[in-house]
Amino acid sequence: MRIAVVGSINTDLTIRVPHIAARNETVVGTGNFVIAQGGKGANQAVAAAAAGGDVAMIGMVGDDGFGADAIASIEAAGVNCDHIVRSGNHSTGLASILVDENGDNAIAVAPGANDGVTPAMIERSESIIRDAGILVVQLEIPNDPVNAAVRIAKRHDTKVILNPAPARPEGLDCLASVDFVTPNEPEALALTGVSTDATGGPAEIAGALMAKGIDHVALTLGARGCFIAQRDMTKAIDAPVVESVDTTGAGDAFTGFLAASLAKGLGFEQASQIAVAAASLSVTREGARTNLPTWDEVEAFQNG
Repeated sequence: MRIAVVGSINTDLTIRVPHIAARNETVVGTGNFVIAQGGKGANQAVAAAAAGGDVAMIGMVGDDGFGADAIASIEAAGVNCDHIVRSGNHSTGLASILVDENGDNAIAVAPGANDGVTPAMIERSESIIRDAGILVVQLEIPNDPVNAAVRIAKRHDTKVILNPAPARPEGLDCLASVDFVTPNEPEALALTGVSTDATGGPAEIAGALMAKGIDHVALTLGARGCFIAQRDMTKAIDAPVVESVDTTGAGDAFTGFLAASLAKGLGFEQASQIAVAAASLSVTREGARTNLPTWDEVEAFQNG
């Protein structure tokens, strides 16, 4: 079963720092900066491919060196890039990432060509979504093309996974057509107004999301794992204890492996367990994409 990913493609510039800079503070990094490939869409496509998925990517880069390198990197991971557009009117998206000594991060993104993705561009790639069993979308491109991609998926009975990151609910009209959603706690709060401090905790958040018409919720909780819910089941899935080096891209690893696991025919609970293991393993390594494990590595990790 093919996986289609519609989303962002970025170049990541990462600096390791003693602590995340406060407002108006300059922090001196520890060593050299690192240039790497990123973007939530591309990361999730590559993660799904690392998990053994047959993946096609739909997105836009600038007609610049960063864009050429981005496409080469995604292709090298085994992802079909025939529907990535190179635009002469935009720069390739750029993410500036600070990572502190605890592995926590702060990220600023210049969208560039990602903001150039339009509903018309998505319509021109309808055949890719039509022929896929699963569509994965995020919110690092404008919401209008995300809504368009989900509408196409629904026309062709393609299942939809939404990773609502960064959370931009204004104009996001597709929630009732989403089959799976993978928010973290701040993203879930933005979508529902319900925080984990609520009386019902994660279950209340999941219920609020399902009330919007979403059938399956995987609320990611960082080192605590995730909380999953569907109409007849709720379950907390604990994350294994690991030494965190860099949490950048952990959510992308989760969503990519969830998509690949579902594409392999696994049930939601088992797919979520594999996704938690993949995300946990990813934080033990540096980078938003170089930290991605393979399917075999995740299986070995799960088996101890």
